[in-house]
Amino acid sequence: MEYFEVMKEDAILGPFDIDEIAEFVHSGLILKRDYAYNIEYPDTFRTVEFFLDKYGKKVVVEHKGNLFSQIKEIGQELILPPTIFTKEPWKKDKQLFILSLVGLTLSGLIAIAPLLNAYILFYCIALYFSVIWGLFFYYLFKTDQVKLKTTVLLFFATQILTTLIFFVFDIGAINLFEGLYDTDNVVVSLVSCILGIGVVEEFVKVLPIFLILYFSKNVIKPQTAVFYGLMSGIAFGVYEGVNYQLGPNFQMLLENEISEAYVFSYLSNIARLTSLPFLHAIWCGIASYFAAFAFLYPRFRIALYSLSILVPATIHGLYDYLCFNVPFALATVPVVVIGVVLLMVYLNIRYDFHSKLAD
Repeated sequence: MEYFEVMKEDAILGPFDIDEIAEFVHSGLILKRDYAYNIEYPDTFRTVEFFLDKYGKKVVVEHKGNLFSQIKEIGQELILPPTIFTKEPWKKDKQLFILSLVGLTLSGLIAIAPLLNAYILFYCIALYFSVIWGLFFYYLFKTDQVKLKTTVLLFFATQILTTLIFFVFDIGAINLFEGLYDTDNVVVSLVSCILGIGVVEEFVKVLPIFLILYFSKNVIKPQTAVFYGLMSGIAFGVYEGVNYQLGPNFQMLLENEISEAYVFSYLSNIARLTSLPFLHAIWCGIASYFAAFAFLYPRFRIALYSLSILVPATIHGLYDYLCFNVPFALATVPVVVIGVVLLMVYLNIRYDFHSKLAD
């Protein structure tokens, strides 16, 4: 008679003959998908089901009682553990806790939506998506210098600063380039987009990073500054997202047939909440990179400060110019890619370049 040993999880059971194995499978103690081998040929592994079929054993796992007896046997410990209403699960699995917050926040927002006015509701939605970006950046780009407290303060400080500059002080009213973004003159339109939009918005976004770099007691690495820049960029996207939802995107519905305008308004809202905050983050990351270098190598600070604004502002302005003047949004893709690739290259510059500035 042939005998077999069965590998069950980390243990080796047996030896058993094929009838014993069939009985164990019938009682649910051994699974058909467990592996086994003939003890005379230990190098030939097969599933238990393979050997059962080989010897013509048709085995069906028995039911241990009916539905109710099975539930009773399983018991409360598995179905409704006593720790479910305590803090213990959240302490042990913080990742699931964070994921739950992300997944359930909008459900809670829907429940209280009737109590909120339009601006607060749109702000909460924009904030929700920006927080998701923030968690993503925090997981991928934070360095050992990054402080969570500074990150949170920066995130909200950028929003407050942006609101003060654009809404309270209404900088748009004194913008010399207002109304020139989509003129027939290519040069005027492009320059207006770069100076009137790119320079202004990139300066506002990177200003909190300047303050962090200036007041820091320690030298901040460019990679750390880039992370803070990413966070400031998505925070700026909150303000812009809310204003576009209440402004141009809503106006689009009023001025056109709902059936046609709804699609583009919906798409624009989604873009303003997801993709465009990412672009603002990338551009602000570039600005923050050069700003960090200005503090590391103060002899070159004039050039580095200028580059911190002009490089992202040029990319930003070119992107907006194409949005205003080119009927196909596909034209903006190369500009977006250039911005992302630039930041990737900057983050991978080695210290041979650093030593050049230090000489």
